[in-house]
Amino acid sequence: MRRKWLAVALSMAMVVTCMTACNNSGSSNNSSNNAGKSSNSGESAQVETVADGGGKVLNIYVWNEEFSSRFEDYYPDYDKDKKMIGDVKVNFIQNANEGSNYQDKLDKALKDQDSADADKKVDIFLCEMDYVNKYTNTEFALPVESLGVTEDDMSNMYDYTKDACKDDDGVIRGVSWQGCPGGFVYRRSYAKDIFGTDDPAEIQEQVSDWDKFKEAAATIKEKSDGKITILSGFDDAFRVFSNNVSSGFVTEDKKLNIDANVDKWIDMTKEFTDNGYNQKTSLWSKEWTAGMGKDGKVFGYFMPAWGINFSMADGSGAKKDKKGNYEGGSYGDWALCTGPQSFNWGGSFICGAKGTDNADLVKDIMVKLCCDSDIMYNISKDTQDFVNNKASNQKLQDDGVTSDFLGGQSLVEQLSAAADKIDCSNVTPYDQGCIENMQAACKDYFLGKASKDDAIANWKKLVTKMYPAVSAD
Repeated sequence: MRRKWLAVALSMAMVVTCMTACNNSGSSNNSSNNAGKSSNSGESAQVETVADGGGKVLNIYVWNEEFSSRFEDYYPDYDKDKKMIGDVKVNFIQNANEGSNYQDKLDKALKDQDSADADKKVDIFLCEMDYVNKYTNTEFALPVESLGVTEDDMSNMYDYTKDACKDDDGVIRGVSWQGCPGGFVYRRSYAKDIFGTDDPAEIQEQVSDWDKFKEAAATIKEKSDGKITILSGFDDAFRVFSNNVSSGFVTEDKKLNIDANVDKWIDMTKEFTDNGYNQKTSLWSKEWTAGMGKDGKVFGYFMPAWGINFSMADGSGAKKDKKGNYEGGSYGDWALCTGPQSFNWGGSFICGAKGTDNADLVKDIMVKLCCDSDIMYNISKDTQDFVNNKASNQKLQDDGVTSDFLGGQSLVEQLSAAADKIDCSNVTPYDQGCIENMQAACKDYFLGKASKDDAIANWKKLVTKMYPAVSAD
């Protein structure tokens, strides 16, 4: 259910006028999660078509090279050498995502959109799942219908990716080329040694719910003489729990909330740490990544497709040849099963910016990269990205396309089933800050340096400092 309190926050944002006040990822003056929501966004008949302004520079705001690489390799009208689409120059404006940096820079650019020179206007901006509805609940993100993207164009998308980009009135204001369902990625050689098989169906039986997962953790520790752990660190299972909550981190009256499922993650992680079922690493640290290498001693990681083809492929220690193929390390010694629960982790969404003077190009990019089944088939076939297109994924299965990293297993077959079960209705605009600070604050509890109550109190302090509009009580 979309949160109606966002509409209340909108009226507040209209008074303050500055979108940086609604930054949801670290800005100290955050007082609202909305600004300038369209008054006519409820009925599709009321959505006016945005006229193309004949712009000569296409400005695209991103935080890394993920989308730019997809664009450069798969948007058919792009001239890589000239960095042009016809007579339009393509300009990627990249700002790192750490803390509030990316959103702060984007917020300022969107706020200044009306007064910006034609060549400086934002045309497209990218959002992550953790904060996409901060932007899609404002008129800064255009209804995709106003650009000419139709329901028929989006018919092959997974429902949750469309729901994530809807405003309070159900109007879609962004699209994504990727889906991010996840599973449990485990080491084949360790599975054979410990469980006598590396077959995904049989390993799934060992980890099909959290009680079995704990039993498997104990078995792995016992049979490896404590050398191998089922997980690497504190944060590994977080997204599985947080994506299966019945309530969000922030309530409708803007109070902090810890869902029962997040509380279970805290308790289970403490138990796993005390019992030696993890290696006490933190997400993205070099120690966490080291467990993916040839000599790594981690049994498995909870990962979406991008975590497999980006993080784990690089972390495996394999070398990439001139053709882009990986060889060596632990590459190919992994397999994928569902694990205790289906979950989603991440997702990048393309939004068309209000005030763009390249509306026709924005529409064409959305349709070709996010709706064209043939293009999306090639993206997945070449990169192992899981695309947001049911027809493409079915063809990948029918054609027997498999993952070399997963030892010849189909990535698509496993994740497609999970994608239909994902529910992102409890995502709030504050999730990035709530999640990052939850993981940081609980670390002292897991290490025995603080009580659970003290860790939660510290989390509330960190989040309310980041988002002054949110109350701890």
